[in-house]
Amino acid sequence: MYLYMKMAGTPIKLGSVVSFCIVLYAMYYRKNDMGDDRLHPMREQLLILESENRVGLGNFQPRVALGYGACHDLFVNATLLLDHRELNGEPEHHSEIRNNDELLKSFAYFFKHGAAAERFVSNSKLYDDLVEKALKLSDSRWSIGGNAPLMAKRFHTEGWEVLLAGKMSSKLKSYIPKEIKIVGAEENEEVKDDIHMILEYKADAKFGELEAPRANRYILHNDENNPLLSSLEKFAEHLPQFTPDLLVISGLQMMDNFPFKKTDTQDLRADRLELVKKQILSQPDQTLIHFEMASYVDLELLLHLKSKVLPYVDSMGMNEQELTNIHNLLLYGNVSYAADSNPRVATALDQMRKTFQMIRQKNQEHNSDRKLTRIHVHTLAYQAILTVKDSSWKRTAAATAKASLTAHRYVCDAQTILLEKSKLLLDDSFATTTANDNNSRVVIEPTNPVACWEETLEGDRVEICVAPVLICTEAQLTAGAGDNISAAGLVLQIEK
Repeated sequence: MYLYMKMAGTPIKLGSVVSFCIVLYAMYYRKNDMGDDRLHPMREQLLILESENRVGLGNFQPRVALGYGACHDLFVNATLLLDHRELNGEPEHHSEIRNNDELLKSFAYFFKHGAAAERFVSNSKLYDDLVEKALKLSDSRWSIGGNAPLMAKRFHTEGWEVLLAGKMSSKLKSYIPKEIKIVGAEENEEVKDDIHMILEYKADAKFGELEAPRANRYILHNDENNPLLSSLEKFAEHLPQFTPDLLVISGLQMMDNFPFKKTDTQDLRADRLELVKKQILSQPDQTLIHFEMASYVDLELLLHLKSKVLPYVDSMGMNEQELTNIHNLLLYGNVSYAADSNPRVATALDQMRKTFQMIRQKNQEHNSDRKLTRIHVHTLAYQAILTVKDSSWKRTAAATAKASLTAHRYVCDAQTILLEKSKLLLDDSFATTTANDNNSRVVIEPTNPVACWEETLEGDRVEICVAPVLICTEAQLTAGAGDNISAAGLVLQIEK
């Protein structure tokens, strides 16, 4: 049910034949007054591919363990909470937020790019004032937050057995399905939950003279528990008995720009990350390790991840901003603060290939028993998954389709995909690389919307699959979309 092109080393050069085909497809599947004619066949074929692939049951039910942390998310309309008239000067990046001026400039910087961002507020009074102000707005709402809990809920929804590491109050635990086992706190320990503020905005929203090119969110936090990975030790106690098929490492961005105590003889953040590395290395070979990227701007933290986490994982998940950031870190040793919010497929694929190659080199440099065998990149317009052939990752085409469907369902906050609330940004065809004058193209057929092909990278045959996203035009949720999409991309790729 998907387009498959087996290629000897490089994508096929389709030339004028493809150009002719593209014209025919454009003539047949054209936009009209009722919308885009491609939407219906694409939706139906994606749904068929999803329905033909199911998660195992009984003895074949997969098990996932997820760390670290949890929080209360306070959702609020960004342009109602912040006053654009208080913005003095041009938008600019700030690694941490110390005052209202830095907050407004930082928010405006990411808002104008339509880029997701997450920042630590070191000014506790400013943060408390913002929470108080947000609670006075009529459309503010509470939910559970954190990468691990949101991914855990998705895995549970899709039929996995789940172990979740995070210190939570009884109130926060009430957001979690009772079937999910939660570890992290001592028995009868009173936990004060961290609060994250999710400043949401819709596509075309205005902030003074600025206009958002897409719906997204800007996250603020003033955490105390999550940066310390306070559930790590309890998690370690339960992992051997749980015997997960998959271990997900997430939430490490809470360490970004947090004021850890550091002396000539002790670096608390480095010590905690060393324990994360130890936890990864303690897993048996059959337990796959997935690292969920996030918004990082602290170069010292990224360098720790480069040596303590990346060389030891099997899989990585990220959005287009995070892809550019990890690519630039590995290639140039610097941080990317904001990237194109809707990158060309060819650009993203080139960054995925280079990132794969550079992490494979890190595998060798650190004498790691594991090799990176999977990368999932989710963007507004498409999903792209790269897996090594004959690795432990299965059903890549179906996983790409499921990730695409989940992107729409989560953002629209609805299980049913309505065509009148959908649109496509991906063209009828795309170049597979920027390196060969665009002679290599893949056609996205509405009746075969998941395109897959093989290449050779670092001596391994890899399969790359790309699927268009039926973008939700009436966004209800933005924060947590990446966590749900990444988890959905994983649920079909492990077979017991």
